[in-house]
Amino acid sequence: MSMFFYRLIDSDARLRGGLIDLPFSNPLSAITYLERQGSTVLFVNPLPPWAATITQKTIKFFQQPITRAELGEALVNVSVMLRAGVPLLGALEDSIADHDNPTLSRLGKEIIMRVEGGSSLTDAVASYPDVFPSSMIFLIRLGEESGSLERTIKDAGEHLKRMDRIMKDTRSALIYPAFIFTAIFGAMAFWLIIVVPVLQDLFRQQELKLPEMTLVVMAIGDFLAHYVLYLVGGIVAFIMFLATLIRNFKPIRRGFHFIMLKLPVVKRIVSSYNLAFITEYLSLLLTAGVDIFKSLDTMGQSLHNEIYREKLVVVRNHLVQGIGLRESFKMASLFPNFMVRMIGVGEQSGTLSEQLGFIANEYRLSLDDLVKNIGKIIEPIALAVGGGLFMIMIVALFTPVYQLIQKM
Repeated sequence: MSMFFYRLIDSDARLRGGLIDLPFSNPLSAITYLERQGSTVLFVNPLPPWAATITQKTIKFFQQPITRAELGEALVNVSVMLRAGVPLLGALEDSIADHDNPTLSRLGKEIIMRVEGGSSLTDAVASYPDVFPSSMIFLIRLGEESGSLERTIKDAGEHLKRMDRIMKDTRSALIYPAFIFTAIFGAMAFWLIIVVPVLQDLFRQQELKLPEMTLVVMAIGDFLAHYVLYLVGGIVAFIMFLATLIRNFKPIRRGFHFIMLKLPVVKRIVSSYNLAFITEYLSLLLTAGVDIFKSLDTMGQSLHNEIYREKLVVVRNHLVQGIGLRESFKMASLFPNFMVRMIGVGEQSGTLSEQLGFIANEYRLSLDDLVKNIGKIIEPIALAVGGGLFMIMIVALFTPVYQLIQKM
């Protein structure tokens, strides 16, 4: 993509100018595109690379994001229009370029420009890897080469919509525990910062001999009262620093994923999401006619969890050695027996893609049930943690109060 500064007279005889982001590097191509819109171009000048990069990053930062659900729905609509006999460019224009999301609409117009310029649809969407996953690009290429573009686009769109549902369920399941424990520790901080200092002054005035537990609680309250802003800032900075390390360094990311798979409730959420993703992905690619080796390679590029990605490499290596698919998944030692057995049934009966689709649906339902019942799962843990902390607080503060009442 290149940024151009332009000045033109539009079809309504109005003088217009500004910046435009076009998939051309040649100003003549930009002029041709603008004139095709019915305008009289006065001049078009490309921005320097550094200025274009800053402008594009600024626009990207403020633009409305494209959700998986929106992209999936748009792709399904393209498929429906192709099946009805609408040409590809017309389907892209009506389904994506005219979308209510301005970012997706602009993306659709850029894809149309690339296709009009002679690019295949695969090459056009491959220019936006941050929007189109590698699996979607692979399916579109497969559809163009096999002449079944409408079917593969529909499969890609429906897959994106299902994955969007899985992602939303996963976030909902993870947000609730985070909210509960944030509320518990927030209430504790309120007591330590607001209530404890008042009681501390009272105890000092009465010259009471305080228990060790009370002294510890008061020391924590003093520390928070003086350094709470620094502590909050440090926690935020640490989270941002850790997020950067996880995003950019594979060993740190692997360690984080390993810990996530060991935590009691989080483990179930993360494993349900990844197993649903893997089986859904494999079912999609195998149904499209992709062989198992290519399917595993393509899926490995889209899977974010390093632990499951490593296990899929183990599965592929076992397949290369001539071991069956069921045994390969079993030897990877991370996949549950239910999944391994169902893969074995599909392998023996020749219905592997259908069985994988069934497994994916089961894990989606499991994740949905988990979201609905997450409160019941978290409640005992929250009661134990919150109750324990407040019991310590009550014993530490009310023991001196009882002494004070006896003294009075």
